[in-house]
Amino acid sequence: MAVKKNAGFTLIESIIAIVILGIALITLTSFLFPQIAQSAKPFYEVRASALANSLMTEILSRNFDENSDHNGNFYRCGEDEYVDTDGTAITCTPQGSFGPDNNEPPQLFNDVDDYIGCWYTTEAPQSDCSTGRLSDIFGQDISGDYLGFTANIDVVYDNDSRLGASDSDLFKRITVTITASQYGDFKFVAHRGNY
Repeated sequence: MAVKKNAGFTLIESIIAIVILGIALITLTSFLFPQIAQSAKPFYEVRASALANSLMTEILSRNFDENSDHNGNFYRCGEDEYVDTDGTAITCTPQGSFGPDNNEPPQLFNDVDDYIGCWYTTEAPQSDCSTGRLSDIFGQDISGDYLGFTANIDVVYDNDSRLGASDSDLFKRITVTITASQYGDFKFVAHRGNY
């Protein structure tokens, strides 16, 4: 008569298998699963870049200053040879007076410092952003295309000597900071010269 063998795992083999499975799960949860959560970050980076590019293009298409000629820059603020009708030199807007002129809507902005403010796309960040909803150059609401994004725009005079500026009002530095939900802030900087 043949001896019958019992098929299966012994207690020690089962414990070793459980320990190996536990080590594998710890490795997966500590290394692989957090990477899955970060897999959306490149998508948000690209969207933030596209939004910042759109905003920066719109801002840079505007005049340098409110006091410059809006019809082809025949005269520019801050230059002594250009005088107002009463004979005084046309000066550039002081930095403390930057912002929208007379609370005009975005579609009527005519110089780069009118865009200063924080623009939101969803109601959640509205408490931190009070300027208004994100809109395109025609005033159409585009916040549905960029849900969860906010755009903070700052404009200051830049008298950086590397730019060759001896005066403080020849260049304006425009900083657009896009906040992309929980994926952080993305900062974009451009300069607009007085030409």
